[in-house]
Amino acid sequence: MTRSRPLLLLIGALVGAGIVLAANAVLSYDGRKQIDLAGWAESRDAWDREMMPGARWATDELCTDDLPCSQAVTSDTLTMYRFADHADAVAAARRFAGEAYKSGWIVVRFEPGALDREDRQAFVGVLDCINVGITEDGVEC
Repeated sequence: MTRSRPLLLLIGALVGAGIVLAANAVLSYDGRKQIDLAGWAESRDAWDREMMPGARWATDELCTDDLPCSQAVTSDTLTMYRFADHADAVAAARRFAGEAYKSGWIVVRFEPGALDREDRQAFVGVLDCINVGITEDGVEC
């Protein structure tokens, strides 16, 4: 019986560690990391087209070593950038200060004067609620 006790303790420790890792993964999951900007580049939705007239892919021209985004979609009213690294999204939002909004791994840079305050809030409200139940600010979607 004394031989099996260390084995049981080891198994218990491994199970406990697995539970902690699983709980951490669930609590730290943010579905916005998985958002693909393709939906905005070629959207057929009237609201999307109204908010982003002339939307098109711009990854090749906008994502550079200096701005390491993985995707970019631009339009007459705003540009959306998706980053693989959250720290890069934070840096880009600071870089575009005053005309930018960060939602997880995505930064929206608004064209000055193209959308009024209500339209900007409506747009980021929709963006904030994609793939999540509660936004970074604690708003339920």
